[in-house]
Amino acid sequence: MKMRTIRYLTIALAGFLFVACQQTPKQEAQQENDYRFEGLAVSDEVDVLTNYAANTLLSIQLADVAAQNAEMEPVRSLAAAIAKDHRQLYNELEKLAANLSMALPARLSEEQKETVDLLKSKSGKELDESYLDMVVGYHEAFSDKMENIIEDATHESVMDFARLVDSHQYVHLNEAKKLKMELDA
Repeated sequence: MKMRTIRYLTIALAGFLFVACQQTPKQEAQQENDYRFEGLAVSDEVDVLTNYAANTLLSIQLADVAAQNAEMEPVRSLAAAIAKDHRQLYNELEKLAANLSMALPARLSEEQKETVDLLKSKSGKELDESYLDMVVGYHEAFSDKMENIIEDATHESVMDFARLVDSHQYVHLNEAKKLKMELDA
């Protein structure tokens, strides 16, 4: 009877570990932050910043691919600028996270790696178009969220970071849209 109970417990533990190992880096950080900030006014801001961190890591990887492989020089230049800016933003976010005792994802999820691999599989105009579409989609997705943080932030340091992000997003988004129009012409 004891052997059967041990076997069931072992199977249950293995199942739990399997499920736990399936979490993405972003989910791991969000789970830790949910525990730390549950019920606090800053929890919504922390959630947005955690998502932003995960997507910034992806943006850096995509920008590196485009900076090396894009066909058009203006796309390569934009990608290099985005990679540089997003590295700086991530460094600033790491400082903010340390001050707030906030967890950040430190690596790409498997899904994000697939997105990078998809961009790597393209070349020429197709790579340029795909990258610009990703830049526009990414920046539009976070634009409203950063504006909301600017309006409602409970910590001045969070508000300052959101303003910094918003200013970079404005420049990146407008440049990407301009280049998309040039490609479509």
